[in-house]
Amino acid sequence: MKFSNLLFKLLMLLAASLLGLTATIVNYLYKDGFRIQDLTNVQYGFAVIIIWLIVLPTIRNQKVPRGKTLCFLAGTAVSGACAIYFYFQSLTMLPVSLSIILLFQFSWIITLIDIIVKKKIPGFEKVAGMIMILFGTFFAVGLTSVNLINIPVSGVALGLLAALCFAVSLYLPEYINNDSSVAFRSAITITISAVVIHILYPPTYLTSGVLFKDGFLWWGILMALIGQVIPLLFMLISIPRIGGRMAGILGSIELPATIFFALIILKEEITWIRILGVLLILIGIFMSEAMNERNELVLEG
Repeated sequence: MKFSNLLFKLLMLLAASLLGLTATIVNYLYKDGFRIQDLTNVQYGFAVIIIWLIVLPTIRNQKVPRGKTLCFLAGTAVSGACAIYFYFQSLTMLPVSLSIILLFQFSWIITLIDIIVKKKIPGFEKVAGMIMILFGTFFAVGLTSVNLINIPVSGVALGLLAALCFAVSLYLPEYINNDSSVAFRSAITITISAVVIHILYPPTYLTSGVLFKDGFLWWGILMALIGQVIPLLFMLISIPRIGGRMAGILGSIELPATIFFALIILKEEITWIRILGVLLILIGIFMSEAMNERNELVLEG
């Protein structure tokens, strides 16, 4: 494996791990009394400010994305924002573990998208790795202890919509060219996402006074950095090089990262069944990453 290719994959792993850390912080602040709507809005609001502060000094030298690139950036932004919205809506109807399970269906959805687009059937290692990741997710979130009786179909639909949107948001960056700087592309993406989120979740945090309550301002800045700005920069650098399908596989590291940070920050109890789930996910990622492209079957027509 070339060093540059390894670096891009490590960036994707780091981006997903930061999303796992952010999920843990959101969980911590939610239990502390803050609303999910405010925790979501403040991330995007501050992320827009931070990323444009980075871009503005060089704005005159930036090439504005046009045509297909702009469409793919907008698609990435809208699908990413919708994934967040649908996921949080599913949480209001379903057990947390089931919502997470549904969200992580993105790992096979993104592969299905890739098969449709590129007309290539993945090799055995890839399929086996995906199955391992799905089983690992099942155990890692503790779904075995959840009562699934009377689960609303609408909640399941929202969870699957979140997975589909997340898969699309990871897949589209593969087709974004690098004519403009990654910071400028990130600024456009985050701005569009913020607009969508603030339409779906009106930004009441700006008028309710919560922004200056119990350090929420500083939490918002931190979440904007590690939950939006830095992961998006890393993904827009890495995904065009490694492909959307590989990004989907490597993105599965988010769940083990969430469990790890929950253990450190929230002092959550980690059972052996959850540890087994994490190990299965890691093995699945390794198996999929080790897949040789020549094992793929090209579809006719």
